Amino acid sequence: MAISKPTRATSSDEVSLKTQFAVYGIGTFSTTTHFMLLVIVPIWARVNMGIPEGFVLGFVLGCRPLLSLFLSIHAGTLMDRLGTQHVLVFIGLLILTTPLMYPFLPYISALIIIQLLSGVCDSIGWMGAQTLVGQVMYGRTKYAARLGAIIRSGHVIGPPAVGAVWDYAGPVAAFGLVSLSGVGFLISVLMLPKSSARPISLVESLETPRSPITLRSLLPRTSDYYASFKLLASPTIAIVILLGMMVHIGNNIQSTFYIVWLEKYVGIPATLIGILISFSSVAAAIGSLAATPLRRRFSAFWLLWISIFSALIFISITPLISKTVIVSGITGLLGTFLEVSPMIAAYLGFCFISGLRSVSNGIHQPLVITLILRTVGPNEKGKAIGLRGTMNRVTSMIGPFLLGALAGMVGLEFGFYIIGIISSVIMLLLAWIMLRHPEIHAIEDRIKKVNE
Repeated sequence: MAISKPTRATSSDEVSLKTQFAVYGIGTFSTTTHFMLLVIVPIWARVNMGIPEGFVLGFVLGCRPLLSLFLSIHAGTLMDRLGTQHVLVFIGLLILTTPLMYPFLPYISALIIIQLLSGVCDSIGWMGAQTLVGQVMYGRTKYAARLGAIIRSGHVIGPPAVGAVWDYAGPVAAFGLVSLSGVGFLISVLMLPKSSARPISLVESLETPRSPITLRSLLPRTSDYYASFKLLASPTIAIVILLGMMVHIGNNIQSTFYIVWLEKYVGIPATLIGILISFSSVAAAIGSLAATPLRRRFSAFWLLWISIFSALIFISITPLISKTVIVSGITGLLGTFLEVSPMIAAYLGFCFISGLRSVSNGIHQPLVITLILRTVGPNEKGKAIGLRGTMNRVTSMIGPFLLGALAGMVGLEFGFYIIGIISSVIMLLLAWIMLRHPEIHAIEDRIKKVNE
């Protein structure tokens, strides 16, 4: 596949603050919904609904990406064809309503359906923010890095807030708080420039009448899926997407069984779990801001590989952090300053390791977005992000499903270790593939010539 030549941006191409706020708001509110739900849904499912550990719990918690697995490419294509703003208005309405369904439909079958709808909300909402970086922000790394950093503000505020509401006001109030993200999302969408509501082919000519939106234009097309998967013929796209898939194994384990481990095996309450997620989000923001200077000094592909591999290792050692020897070591280290309980000592250990993991995660995010958007043509940005979303959903589901099955067979602790071993083998295989395709670095050199 021919790689499109990046267009050099000029000083006159600076993005207005209103547009920046709109894109950052879309990314912030869509992802904050996910981070707020990851605090309370595992507790809701295990404690309030009484679902035992095992495959059923793994499926209920891990099925969120299933529907977006099939809709990501279609949604990305619709953003190219109909305009990103139109797609995101519908997603905003879903973000507003789906959290309210959890407490009023306490049945496993209903919970699965709500999880599927909720997964579509944060997945396609985040896809829209990434697509807009290419459509209205010229695909620059600096804007992608700012997006990756700014969205963490919601991740810092949302999780402890919803955890505290859960502890002191109950599930209904907590899920109601999550639905408020939909209001912020819709306001951000309405702030977008008019060009984002038009097909890419008409952006350069705003006077050209836009074709009416019909039912047929909203339906999935086989040709769109074929065109999206055809992008994998580019080694650059294929390698970046494969690497991006791996990070979602750890991400969805962190949003499912990681929370179960903290709540059940360590005894950490929802409020402290929310604060831990907030701390991790601050660390991830630091990682995102560090991505641009690091990319100038190191190969983007190897930086991407190292950051993702590190994040996977840090999530797979979760059970080790609460071991007696580690907890005693932390207690002894802090003993000269203050006396802490074993639970607080373990909590501080989780904060430290989670912070390291989140820095690694923050570094990878703008690199993935930029490498993909700079490689494809102007009419393929939505397709490329949709393809990335589709492939990410595969590993997003595999992680919790596999860990749930392993928990039922060998226990949750050994399940974490087995996931770490499998992930390490796959990452080493991807490193071997990268060594066999040195041409990706030539493409990277050409991309680096474009103004960041």
